[in-house]
Amino acid sequence: MRNSEMNLLAGWLASLVLLASTNASEIVNLDQGFAQPPPNARPWVFWMWLRVATTPAAITKDLEEMHAKGIEGAILYDSGVGGRLEISAKMVLQGKGYKPMKTSDYAGGHIDPIPRPAMESWTPEFRERVRFAAKEAGRLGIKLVITVGLAGTSGPIAPEYGQQKLVWSETTVTGPKNFSAALAAPDTEVANTLDKLPAGEAPSARAKNKFPGAHAVAVLAVPDKENFSPDEVVDLSDKTDAKGHLTWAVPAGAWKILRFGYTPTGARNVWGTYTDCMSAEAMDKTWDATIGVMLNEMTPDERRGLYGIEDDSWESGSTTWTKFFPEQFKKLRGYDLIRWLPALTGENMGETESLGVKRDFYRTIADLVAKNHYAQLGEIARQNGLVAFGEPAGPNTSQLDLMQDCNGVDIAMGEYWHPSVHRPTPRSRFMLRAAASANHLYGHRLTPCESLTSVGPFWEESFFDLKQTADQAFCDGCNLTVVHNWSHSPSVTAKPGYAYFAGTLYGRNTTWWEEAPAFNAYLGRCSFLLQQGLFVADALYYRGDAIGQGEQMKSRPALPAEGYDHDNCNLDALLRRVSVKAGRLFLPDGMNYRMLVLPNNSPMAPEALEKITALVEAGATVVGPRPSGPAGLVTPEQKVKFDALATRLWANEAGENKIGAGRVMAKTVTDVLFAMNLPPDLSWADLSSDGELDWIHRRTEDADIYFVASRWDPVEKVNCTFRVAGKQPELWNPVTGEIRDAVAFTQKEGCTTVPLEFNPRESVFVVFRKPVAATAVGVVVSNYPKITPQSELTGAWEVSFDPKWGGPEKIVFDSLVDWTQRPETGIKYYSGTAVYRKQFNLAASPSAGQKLLLDLGEVHEEAVVKLNGHDLGVVWTKPARVDISTAARAGENDLEISVVNLWPNRLIGDAFLPPEKRFTETNIRKFTQVTPLWPSGLLGPVAVEMAKMISRPGKRQAEICCPRWRVISSCNKLLDL
Repeated sequence: MRNSEMNLLAGWLASLVLLASTNASEIVNLDQGFAQPPPNARPWVFWMWLRVATTPAAITKDLEEMHAKGIEGAILYDSGVGGRLEISAKMVLQGKGYKPMKTSDYAGGHIDPIPRPAMESWTPEFRERVRFAAKEAGRLGIKLVITVGLAGTSGPIAPEYGQQKLVWSETTVTGPKNFSAALAAPDTEVANTLDKLPAGEAPSARAKNKFPGAHAVAVLAVPDKENFSPDEVVDLSDKTDAKGHLTWAVPAGAWKILRFGYTPTGARNVWGTYTDCMSAEAMDKTWDATIGVMLNEMTPDERRGLYGIEDDSWESGSTTWTKFFPEQFKKLRGYDLIRWLPALTGENMGETESLGVKRDFYRTIADLVAKNHYAQLGEIARQNGLVAFGEPAGPNTSQLDLMQDCNGVDIAMGEYWHPSVHRPTPRSRFMLRAAASANHLYGHRLTPCESLTSVGPFWEESFFDLKQTADQAFCDGCNLTVVHNWSHSPSVTAKPGYAYFAGTLYGRNTTWWEEAPAFNAYLGRCSFLLQQGLFVADALYYRGDAIGQGEQMKSRPALPAEGYDHDNCNLDALLRRVSVKAGRLFLPDGMNYRMLVLPNNSPMAPEALEKITALVEAGATVVGPRPSGPAGLVTPEQKVKFDALATRLWANEAGENKIGAGRVMAKTVTDVLFAMNLPPDLSWADLSSDGELDWIHRRTEDADIYFVASRWDPVEKVNCTFRVAGKQPELWNPVTGEIRDAVAFTQKEGCTTVPLEFNPRESVFVVFRKPVAATAVGVVVSNYPKITPQSELTGAWEVSFDPKWGGPEKIVFDSLVDWTQRPETGIKYYSGTAVYRKQFNLAASPSAGQKLLLDLGEVHEEAVVKLNGHDLGVVWTKPARVDISTAARAGENDLEISVVNLWPNRLIGDAFLPPEKRFTETNIRKFTQVTPLWPSGLLGPVAVEMAKMISRPGKRQAEICCPRWRVISSCNKLLDL
C-alpha cells in the first residue's frame, strides 16, 4: 500500500477513534459507567522523559503499570529534569485557603545529576525509543500521545521559521533638503498587546531589539505633528536600498522617518526554536523536522500504538509579525495596514482611528494564530491519522483568542495546579474555564486538563490532599484528568526514582502506587458523570474579541449571580454558532442559555452588533449597556450604520427595549433574573462560616446531574435546593461507587430541597432521573444514618514492615503510635507499607436496618482493610471509615490493616547515611538532615461503630434503610482493564 493510501486509511481510522472517544461515555448505562468508568473517563498522565538514555525495560515497566492501575493514556513529553527546587517556602492551609510560608525545613536541598548519558529529542536514538514505546502502548491498549513541542511547538528549525516581531527606528529631518544617508537600524519593538500601547508612549519606554538586522517591511515619513491622516504618510520604501540607505528630497517642514522591519524573537527551549505561530508554512516545517521524521520510520505496529500529538501550553512569549502579515491583514480587515503602521509606534493618527487600527492589528494576530497554528496543526495531525490535542487555554496567552484556538484542535485542554509556592493563589492555579467554555461553544464534549501540577512538593501528597484541588477543577468544567506528572525513571529498580522538577509525582515509584486504583476510580467516576449530556448555564457572556487570559476560573462573586452559572463567548462563536429557538440562545449541539450578557463600556465589532440585532429580533434576551462604539477601523458609512443599530437597540438606555420577538435590557443581570422570577439553579442554607460549597450541573435527555463539593475540612449539614422537580433525588458517592435514593427531600415551586451532609472535603453527585409525583416528599428528616460508637480496639497490634526497606519483619506495638516516635531507626525513617494485625470480638452481627463500620481514626496516609479474609478496599478519605457489615461475624474476627505513608521519612533518614548505604536512589534531594519527619502509620483510635437510619414515627425501619441502598460497587478498583 502506498504511503498516501496509508495516510488516508490512518486518517479514517483516527476519525473513528475520535468519534468513539468523544461519545463513548454516552453509550454506557449511567449506573454501569459509574461503577466501572469506561475508557473515555479514566485518567491520563503526562509521561515526562528526562532527556537521558533509557531502556526498553523501563519503558515497558511504566506502560504495564499504567495499564494495571487504570491509566487510559499517556502524553509523552521529553522535558528533561527542568528547573530548580523550591525549598525556601511551603504552602500551608489556613482557614479557607493555602498561603505560602517561609521555611528552613529543606535547607541544603538540591537536584543531583542523573547518572545516565544524555538523549536529545528527535535524535535517532530518541525516535527509536519512542517507536518502541508506541508499540508497547499498542500492545497494552494505552493511548500514547507525543508532544510535538512546548507552547506553540518548537524544534530544529531555521530562525526564519521561528517567532517574529515587528521592530522600528526613528530618524528626524527638517526640509526642504536633500536627504541621503543610512537610516538607523530598526531596534525598537512594537508593543505585544493593545493595553501596552497607549497613544503617545515614548520610544525609550519600549523594549529594544536584541538581534542585529531585520527583514524590510516599509520606510515611512510622517509629519512631526499631532493627529495626521494616512494620506499625509509618505511611503519611502522604494527610495531605500537593502542596507537602509535612503535618498529623498525632503519637503518643507519637520518629518519623522520610520523604518520598519521584522526579526526573530529568538524564543526557544530545549527542543529548539519556537515556531512562527502565524505561519502555516512554519508549522509544516516544524512537523517535518520532528514527528514527521519519526512517522516515516514507524512500522504498522508502532503506528497503531500512537494515538495523537499534543501542543502544550503557551510559553513562547509574544509575536507581532510574520512574513506575509500585510497580505493576511488586508484579507481579514479589508484595508492596507502599511500607511497605518505609525499608529503602532504611538503616533497620533486620530485618537479613534489609531485605536481602531491597533485593535485590528492585535485581532489579526489572534486570528492568524488560530488559523495557521492550531487549526493547521489539527489538520496535519488528522491527515496523518492522529488526534490533535492542544493546551492553548493555559497561562501566558495575552495575545490569543483562547476559545477560537481551542476549536482548531480535536481535544482542547485546560490546566490546573495543586497549591505550591510557584502559583500560590487560586487564580494563578486554575486555568481551565476558558477551555471549558470553548468546548461548550464549539461542541467538544471533553475538557481534559493538565492536572495537579506544582513546583515544590515531592512525594508529599496523599489522595486526600489531591482530592480538594481536583474537585474544584471538576466544578470549573474539567471532565478528564491528565495528571502532571509520571516521571519516566530510566531505572527499573531505583526508588523513588529519577524525576522531573515539577508536578505531582504519580507513578510506579510512589509509595501508594498499589492503592492508586482507588483514587483513579474516583477521578474516573467524576469524569464519567461530568461528560454526560450538556453543561447547564443560564447566561452566555459575550467577551468581545476575547483576546488574552479571560476568565480562567469561576468568577467570585459568581456570574450571573450566586447559584447560577454561565459560559463565555468570543466573536467567532457568536457569529457562526449562536441562534435563537423559543426565546433561548442555542448552539448547534443543543447547548442553550436564557440570556446574552454584554460587556460594560466596551467597543463592539460592527458584525457582532449586526448579529446581536438579528438574535434579538428572533426572540433573544440581551442584557447590558450600549457599546461605546465600533471596534476596529471603520468607514464613515459603517459608523453611521453602527450608531443607527445601537440607537435602535438601546432606545431606552435605562430600561427594557422590545425589538421584534426579543428584548434588550439595560439593567443589571441580577435585576433581570429577578424580573424573570428565576430561582437559582442551586442554593443552600445552614453552611458554616468556615465552609464553602462548589458545584456544576449537567443535563441529559432524562437526567439532571449535579456535582456538589465541600471545599474545606469542617463537617457540614446543609439544605441544598435544586431547580428540578418531579424527579426522585439520588445520592451517588464517587469514592465508593454507592448509589442510593435520597429518603429525605421536599418539593416546592419547581425546586427540590435535599438535606446533605459533608465530611471533610467530601463531594457527592445528586442525580434526578426517576419521575415522582410533584407532591412527593421523603420519609425521614435526614439522608444519613446516626453513627454511634460500639467498642474501641485497644491493646497490642502485630505490625510487619518490609525488611528490604529497613523495617522489622514482625514487631508488636503495645499501642498505636506514630512511627516517627519509635526508637528503632528502621521504623522511624521507614517509608512504604506496614501491615497491622489484630483479633477482636463482636457480640453479634449487624441486624436489619443497621450497618457496622470500622473507624480507623488518624491514618497517614492510605489504608487497605481486610476483615476475615475479605478485602474491603482502600480507605483514603476522612473520616477513615469503612463498612464491615458484609465481612464481620459474631465472635472472633481477624483484622488486617495495611498502611502506607509517604517517601520523605526514608529520604530524610538516607540524608544521614553515606551513598552506598542509602535505601533510596533519586536525583531529588529536597529532604535533608534538618527536615522534620512526617507523621506516619496508624495512629487510631480504631473503633467499631453502628450506623442506623432514624425513622419518623409510624415508619418501619426496613422501609428506609439498607433495602433501598443500591450499592453498585464497594470496591475501589478498576476492573477488567
